[in-house]
Amino acid sequence: MLLCTHNPLLIKDFYGILRDEGFNVAIADHPARAVQMVLEKEYASVIIDSESFGLSAEEAVQIIRSTLPGIPIVVVGLKQHIPDVLNVRMPIDLEEFKQTILDVRRVGALYRTA
Repeated sequence: MLLCTHNPLLIKDFYGILRDEGFNVAIADHPARAVQMVLEKEYASVIIDSESFGLSAEEAVQIIRSTLPGIPIVVVGLKQHIPDVLNVRMPIDLEEFKQTILDVRRVGALYRTA
């Protein structure tokens, strides 16, 4: 699982949940780095903080989708909907995040068998 954020609170909250769900977690501090990492290694899913700098979350999603169309992507705090992307609303409800991770696991399993 790739977590893309420079927000220390999101890292603290999400990292533990993801680890407890059995994911190995890599962290990218901005979307451009996340795109680079996705191109270098296979991840079960990508979680992108919408409060990014430099490359936007939307741009990162487009680039990742163009290379790996089926990979599950979660965007945190995005105000507008992106098709085929899971969204975690702000303020963050950790239970909602856990449910989204369960959805990612289900979608990820379909992605890997396709």
